[in-house]
Amino acid sequence: MKNLRRLLVSGLVLAGAAQPALQAQSLPAAQPVRQAYAVPPPDAPELAALGSYAIGTQALAIDAPDSVVLSAAGPTRTTRTIRARVWYPAAAQPGAARTSFSHVLPRPDGTGGPFVIPSLAVDGAAPIKGQRFPLVVVSHGYSGWDTFMTWLTENLATKGYVVVAIDHADLRVVNPADFPVSFGNVLVHRARDIRFVIDDLTRRAGKAGDALGQEIDADQIGLVGYSMGGFGVLGAAGLDYSPTSPVFGQLPAPARDQLFASQKAGKPLAARIKAVVALAPFGGSPAVRVWSEAALAAFAKPVLLIDGDDDDIVDASGGVSWVFAQMANNERHFLLYQNARHNVGGNPPPPEADADFSTREYFAEPVWRTERINAINQHFITAFLDLHLKGDEAKRAYLDVAPPLAGDGQWPLAPFQNVGGKPAGSEQPGFWRGFQRRWALGLEMRGGEPAKR
Repeated sequence: MKNLRRLLVSGLVLAGAAQPALQAQSLPAAQPVRQAYAVPPPDAPELAALGSYAIGTQALAIDAPDSVVLSAAGPTRTTRTIRARVWYPAAAQPGAARTSFSHVLPRPDGTGGPFVIPSLAVDGAAPIKGQRFPLVVVSHGYSGWDTFMTWLTENLATKGYVVVAIDHADLRVVNPADFPVSFGNVLVHRARDIRFVIDDLTRRAGKAGDALGQEIDADQIGLVGYSMGGFGVLGAAGLDYSPTSPVFGQLPAPARDQLFASQKAGKPLAARIKAVVALAPFGGSPAVRVWSEAALAAFAKPVLLIDGDDDDIVDASGGVSWVFAQMANNERHFLLYQNARHNVGGNPPPPEADADFSTREYFAEPVWRTERINAINQHFITAFLDLHLKGDEAKRAYLDVAPPLAGDGQWPLAPFQNVGGKPAGSEQPGFWRGFQRRWALGLEMRGGEPAKR
C-alpha cells in the first residue's frame, strides 16, 4: 500500500477540508442548552420542517465476523463490532428529557476538549407499536462518527423514518505514515459495514418480539452517505467497484479479495435498496476512479447527488460531475452549491470550535452558512426519500425544479411589497418549489431520466 498516500495526496478522502481526525465517543450527556441541529431555521425551504413524530434513540452493536483488518504488521482476520445509533418514531411522554451526545475535538497541538451535540431524541424511548416506517442507513465521511449528521438523522426520524447512522470507527491518523493503513481499512469496510447493518435490521423486522424491528418496513430501504460514506452507499446499493481502479490495486490481496467477495455476496441485498443519496462522494476523480463508465451507465437506482461546485477534496468537476454524467439508466438529480467546497454533509461547527481555525474548518464552509446548507439538504432529501420510499408523487415537483440555476428564477415583487415568507407553490412555476421569494439563490439542479430503450 506504499503508493496509496501518493494517489490521494490532495486529501481526496477527508470528511471535510484538510483537518485533524476526531476522536469520537457517543455518551449521553446532560439536557442540551442549544437548539438541536435537526430543527431548521425560519428561512429554511418548505420540506425542511420537522415532522409530527416524537423520536427516541438507541445505541446498536452488530458483529461483522471474519473481517480483514489492516495494520502496520499486515492484514489479520477478526470479528469487528460495528457500532451504530438509531433514531425512530417513539411513544415518548410529553416533557421527557432529551439526550445529547459528547465527543472530543483534538487540535493539531494535541490540546482540546469535549463538545456537545444537542438532540431532539429521548434515549431509550419505546418505539411506536402497530406502524412500520422506511429504513434509512446513514454512513459518515472519513474520520466521522454516528452523530456527525444529526441535522439529518433526527429530522428524518420526526417525519416517519427509522434512521440508523453507523460509526465506522476509522483509525485516527496521528502520523502521516499511518494513512495508508487507515484509509485501506475504510475502502474495505465501508460498503461491507452498511450491508451488515441492513442485514441485521431487516432480520429484526421479521421478529415478532422485537419492538424496534417491528417498526421497520424491510421493503423500503434508502441509503445516505457523505464523502467516503457516499463511496460506501453507492457500492452497497449495487454500483459495483472496478477491480482495475488504482486505489484497490494498492490493497493487500486478502483485503482486496474481501472487498470484491462482499460485493458479489451483497447482490441480493443491493436489489432491495430503493434510493441512494450521496453527498460529495469519493470515487470519481480521474486519479482514483473506483467505478467504470459501464457500471455507472447500467446503474438503475434513483440517486440524489449533492456537492459544492468548488469541492477540492473529491473533485466536483472531474469527479462527482463525471459520476453524474456517466449515469444513463436511472432517475437522478444533482444539487450543486455554488462557491461551496466539501463540507456539505456535517453538523454545524459547535461553539467549542470557535476559538481554533483548524477545528472550525472541520465543519464549516468558507462562503455558506452550514445551517443554510443543512436546511436545503433537509428539504431536498425529504422530497427524494418521500418520493422513492413512501411513493409520494407530489414530492416530485420539489426535485424537478426550473430553471436549473435557482438565481434565474422568476417571482417578481411589486414596489414596496414585503417578501412575506410564503414558499413557492404551483402558482410560481418559474421559481424553485418550496423556497421563499428571493431566497432561492446560489444553487444549481441537474436532472436525468433513464435512457429510452
